[in-house]
Amino acid sequence: MTATATPLATVRNWIGLAVILAATFMGQVDGFIVVIAAPSIQRDLPASFWQIQLVGAAYVLACAAGLITGGRLGDRHGRRRVFLLGVAVFTLASLVCGLAPTAPTLIAARFAQGIGAAALIPQELALIRGIFLDDAQRAKAIRWYGVVLGFGVIFGLAGGGLLVHWDLAGLGWRTAFLINVPIGALILAFGSRTVAETRVDGSPALDLVGAGLTALALPALLLPLILGQQTGWIWLSLPIGVVLAAILFRQQRSRREPLFPIPVLTAPGLPAGLAAIGTFFAGNAGLFLIFTYYLQTGLDRDALTAGLMFVPLGIGFVAGSAASGRVAARFGKSLPTAGCLFLAAVLTVQLAVVHAQPDAQTALLGIAIGVVGLAQGLVVSPLIAGIFDRISPADAGAVSGAASTVTQIGLASGFAAVGSWYQLFLDGDDTLGGQVFAYSASILVLVVLAVVTSLLCARREPNTTPERPV
Repeated sequence: MTATATPLATVRNWIGLAVILAATFMGQVDGFIVVIAAPSIQRDLPASFWQIQLVGAAYVLACAAGLITGGRLGDRHGRRRVFLLGVAVFTLASLVCGLAPTAPTLIAARFAQGIGAAALIPQELALIRGIFLDDAQRAKAIRWYGVVLGFGVIFGLAGGGLLVHWDLAGLGWRTAFLINVPIGALILAFGSRTVAETRVDGSPALDLVGAGLTALALPALLLPLILGQQTGWIWLSLPIGVVLAAILFRQQRSRREPLFPIPVLTAPGLPAGLAAIGTFFAGNAGLFLIFTYYLQTGLDRDALTAGLMFVPLGIGFVAGSAASGRVAARFGKSLPTAGCLFLAAVLTVQLAVVHAQPDAQTALLGIAIGVVGLAQGLVVSPLIAGIFDRISPADAGAVSGAASTVTQIGLASGFAAVGSWYQLFLDGDDTLGGQVFAYSASILVLVVLAVVTSLLCARREPNTTPERPV
């Protein structure tokens, strides 16, 4: 019996990939630009610190709450269709953000951005999984996905600082949002022509009860992680979230066609892979926070310099992602495991760097953060590819939504937990010595997270999940 050859992607498919990655870039840039622009937003509107927190939290909460539902909508109604709808909502919301006259308007528009992101983000990897059926081509496409993530970090942190600093047309921080409008318009113009539609024939009806419980439970669980440091009463939402999550779990177990495909998400290797994604991005978020804080409060560098210091990290990430395919030829599926150990080692080097002379630390930290980016780039693409190699195209939307949700939870948890750890060891001592002590204590936490991620990657088992037809 002659085996059927796996169809190869066409030129149109590769152009469609560029359109998908443009949306990835837009989302990455938006998240990091807002971090850099936050002080300018607070001064200009004006806004309270609490409102500035909500500018960031509204996006994360709306996005995390809708990612699983967004993935299932793509499976049922067509991933390209839901992807383009998400881009349209995200672009329109970005325009409203850029024109927002008050803080409440900006917060509401950011929530709408999060809804748009929840629709488009799960489709990105699911479209790649559905379009690129050849293993080698799919791995190459996911490497490009990793490269674009790196460019998003560069432009979001460094480019965001430059945009605010240049104050184009007197718009200041508003350009951080308005830049999404032309990018979104181009994605919409080319997306319907170049992105191939994929869907799951016979996909189950959307579990509206499960979607509603998810939309309530995840924000209730995440809100204390995002805002709990400044507003203690927010922690009251945690027990509510736990109760809602328990109800959601029982409701999903009792349904024949649940929102969360339990057999798929518990297939061999997937729980460990998803946990590895969560711990990896928790470490990323913690590093971004303490690195920025140490540069500005410890070494007394301005915000623009702090933003530009992330350029080496982005360059290293891009280089690592691009090289991961060749490196994987030697290490095979153990590359994420080895890459995380490499990450732990290069993070440890910073413990020595922060004891150098202050004038020399900027250059040394720039080199060190660049090597950290290289290590991260070696991990991300093969880690994601390893997850999608284990599933059928029919389950790509649900698993993509689950992976994106875990990423958001990891980012929120890492930002809050590592930030609290930093403040605990700082203990009000704003001298350089106090900052070095707090930074070193936080780096040790990040080293532990990298080692834990490596162990989780090592626990992934060979794929035993049978393929189902699209």
